This record gives sequence, structure tokens and C-alpha cells, in this order.
Amino acid sequence: MLNTPIKLLEKIQNSVSFRNKIFIFILVSMGFQLAFIADNFRSALLNTLEHQVGTRALVQAEEIASDPSIIKAVSQRNIPELESIVGRLRKISDANFIVVGDDKKIRLSHPVTDLIGTPMQSTDNEGVLQKGKSYISFNSGSLGYSVRGKTPVKNSQGKIIGVVSVGYLIDRIDGWLIEYAKPLYQDFFIILFITLVVGWLFSNHVKKNMNGKEPAEIAFAYNMRKSIMQSVYEGIIAIDKKGKILTVNNTARALIGTEKSPKELQQHNITDFINQGQFFFHTPFEENLNDELIKINNNVLIANRVAIFDQDKFIGWVISFRKKEEISSLTKELAQVKQYTDSLRALRDNYENRMSTVAGLLEMGDINTALEFIYSDKHRKQEIIDFIVERIHCKQVAGILIGKAARARELGLELQFDPLCQLMDEKRAITISELSAVIGNLLDNAFEASQKNPESNNVVSFLISDAGKELVIEVKDNGCGIDPEFAMTMFSKGVSSKNAPEKDASGVGLYLINRYVNHAGGVILVDDAKPKGTIFSIFIPKTEIIENEVVETESEV
Repeated sequence: MLNTPIKLLEKIQNSVSFRNKIFIFILVSMGFQLAFIADNFRSALLNTLEHQVGTRALVQAEEIASDPSIIKAVSQRNIPELESIVGRLRKISDANFIVVGDDKKIRLSHPVTDLIGTPMQSTDNEGVLQKGKSYISFNSGSLGYSVRGKTPVKNSQGKIIGVVSVGYLIDRIDGWLIEYAKPLYQDFFIILFITLVVGWLFSNHVKKNMNGKEPAEIAFAYNMRKSIMQSVYEGIIAIDKKGKILTVNNTARALIGTEKSPKELQQHNITDFINQGQFFFHTPFEENLNDELIKINNNVLIANRVAIFDQDKFIGWVISFRKKEEISSLTKELAQVKQYTDSLRALRDNYENRMSTVAGLLEMGDINTALEFIYSDKHRKQEIIDFIVERIHCKQVAGILIGKAARARELGLELQFDPLCQLMDEKRAITISELSAVIGNLLDNAFEASQKNPESNNVVSFLISDAGKELVIEVKDNGCGIDPEFAMTMFSKGVSSKNAPEKDASGVGLYLINRYVNHAGGVILVDDAKPKGTIFSIFIPKTEIIENEVVETESEV
């Protein structure tokens, strides 16, 4: 039931042109503004009228109360005389009523004769009769709600002997309010009419400057270009359902081998440059195609086709494509995940072997040897864990160091921690994720280098310290050293010293290290170790820690 009016409203909204929407918006907006102004004006005018009318009522009440004949009639309670005097005053006054009462709040004169001699109903007479004050009051009486001027009647000795009340009914004030506001309301309608005419002309002007397009069409163009920007590293071409080029980015122009500008290409069909009709016009047209291999200008590309819809109407496609070798490079980067999986599997197998050893010793009844085996292994590992936990106060960095120490043991290596290791300060120009990536890549490279050297002592030394003004990281291996030719390009993306395919060479480890360190304003020094090997030294200045870490795609590798 609720969806029906919503759908009806959406249908009406979609059927209304942009010009009419602006017209309706201005009409409603101006209507609310005028209503707000009119309400404020009425409130201000009403307050002014009530003050002026109240003042007029009070002045009349004071004049009547000071009349000697009124004072005499009230003091003698001469109702006929008082009614005669007040009746004459009522004829010459514009007030709705004049009421005179005695000090007991008994009516001595009233427009309604039957009410004379009865108690006054209003509760606003105490200030007059008890304190002798004159004031303006808003209250409801026998004749209705009114604004009143009240003043005491005093005899020659200054004693309060009665009260005079002169009032104007609120209904009468409302009538005056309407009369005073008529010219303003007329001006409001004139302003509204002028605004609507200007709004209509303005909407026509806006529509003309938008080349006659509706906002929905402009939104489509915006969303299309937004989709292109989301794949900025890929070649992007947007075409309509007939194959006419709508827009194209620079990467796509380079891949299809044309120097024509995007504006010039909008006059061409995609088949003028690419003979891949089986991909571009594959049926059904609304179906999205993913990771299709196509060949353009001797380049093997991986392409995707995504349909474009305007509401529910199919209007074209967005085609994105990238060189196959670039995708393969990314795949190799992700292959490092497999390396960590294999490491975990090796750790599991190692613990299973150790448990089997302990179980065998227990079955043989050699409890002392089993306990000695357990305690020695546990003691060695616990010493490393205690050292790291005590000296490294960043849990993520401590975790990766403990993991790397275990990995070194599985590889037959020893990861030695410098006694000066510490990570206490939270001020650093590099994020925790980036720091972990730097340490992990440095240690992985050191492990592999040490394994390649048959004469290695199988020791990798590690130092991290923030004791000074800089964060210092140093990793020393006993590997084969760095080839001078490789040293010139080792920090470039895609460059690796691992030549064998089975090593899953990705060429991103040192690239990431260099990128993160440079971004943090640090430097990397590479030296030869004695007698053989390499020392990587990194110096990063301290600063406030980055609160919102932005982890780039490569840092997830």
C-alpha cells in the first residue's frame, strides 16, 4: 500500500520536465517564504496594535476614573447616576465596553444591564484594588477575550473605592489587522507573480545552456566519466549500442594506435579502429563480459564489457582492457601470499614432527629425555618471544618478528636480534602496515640470500631502534652480496635478482621498501658485509604517527 503513492510520485517526477521542476520549486519556495514573512508581519503588527489599543484603553480608563462625578457616584453607590454618566461616555468612545466596579468587585455599571450588581468575573482586578496600580491586561470576561486598561477609582482621601475597566475585544483587533495588512498582501502577490515569471525565464535560460538536455542526461554523462576514472590505469572506451564512440581515455587511444583527440574520435565508430565485433557486439547485448582475450595491434589484451543503462533502458557499453603481461605481473605479486601459506604449513609439519618425537620418547618410557627435549626447545623460543615483547611495543611489528624468527628456524637459519633493539615511541612518519612490509621484505630477502651462499654461517642479524632522532632499521645477511649491475636498478618495480621461475620472482619487494621509505622522508643505505653478504640500513625521521593509514594495493602483497 505504501509503495503505490511512492511509485506514483516517482512517475510524476520523471514525467515533469526540468523547466517545470524549477517553476514548481520556485513556486513552493516563494510560497513558504511569503507565508513565513506574512506570519512574522502579522505577529509584529498584532503586538503593535495590542500595545496601542491597550494604551488607548488605559488612557480612557484613567480619564473616567478621575472624573469627580464618577468618583461621587461610586462612593455613594448611586447606580442610576453612574449608569447615566457611563452610558454617555460609551456613546462617544470606540471601546467595546466600559465597566465600573466597587472595591468589593461588584459591578456598578456594565453594558449588559442584567449584570449590574453581580461580581466581576475576571481575575485581573487584584492589582488595581489592592495595590492601586494602573495597567494593561489581556483577559477573558463576560463579553469575551479582550485587551483592557484598568485603573483604580480613588476618593478625595486617596482611598481606593472602585475600579474602571475599558476594553477592546480581540475580534475587533483582528479586523483592524486585516485592514492594515491588505496593502502588504497585495504587494506579496505582485512579488510572487514577478518571481514566477523570472523563474520561468531562468529555467528556459538554464535549459538552453545545457544544450536542451535534462538533468538525468547530464547525470548519465557524469556517471559514465566517473566509471572511466575508476579504472584510470586501464584503457577505457564507452560506446553506444550502434558502436559509436562516446568517450575514450589516453591509454585506450595508445592501445588502438590513434593520435586523434577524444573529441575527434566521437565522430567515429569503434569498428574503424578495432576489428573485434564478436566481442563488442556479443549477444545478448545486456550481458557483461569479463576477462575476455582480444588482440589489438599485435597486443594481447584482457578486456571487460559492462552494459550502460539509463533507468531500465539499455544504451551502450563501457569497454575496459589492459595488456595481458601487466595482469600477469600483478598475479606474480599476489603469489607471495602462497609463500606465507607454505610457511604456515611448514610450521604445522614441524610441530607435528616434534609432537611425534615427544610421543615416541614417552612410549619408550624415557620421560627425562622427553622433558629435556620439550624444555630446551620451549626455553629457546621463549627467550626470543620475551625479548621481542619487552623491547618492541608495537604488536604488529612484534608479531612479524616472532613469525620471522620461527621461519628462520624452519629454513635452518638463525635470526639474531641486536641487544639494542627497541621500538617504544609512537611518533613515526611511516605507518605500521608499511613498517611491517619493509621489515618482512628485508628479512625475506636476507633469508634467501643466506641460503644461496654455500659458505654462509646461516646467521641473519636484525636491528630496529627509535632511541635517537630517527627510526633505524638494519638487516645483515651472510649471502652472496649484490651484483653491481643489479644494484643500479634493484629498487625499480619489476626488477628482481631471482632468475629462476620457481622462485616466483615478483620484483616488488625492494620497490615497496624504497617507495615507503621515500614517502616517509627516509633514506636507504646498502653496504657490503664482511666477509660476504649485504647490509641494508634504513633511517626514517620521527614525526607524528599517521592516524588514517592508507594501505596501497602493493602493500597487501
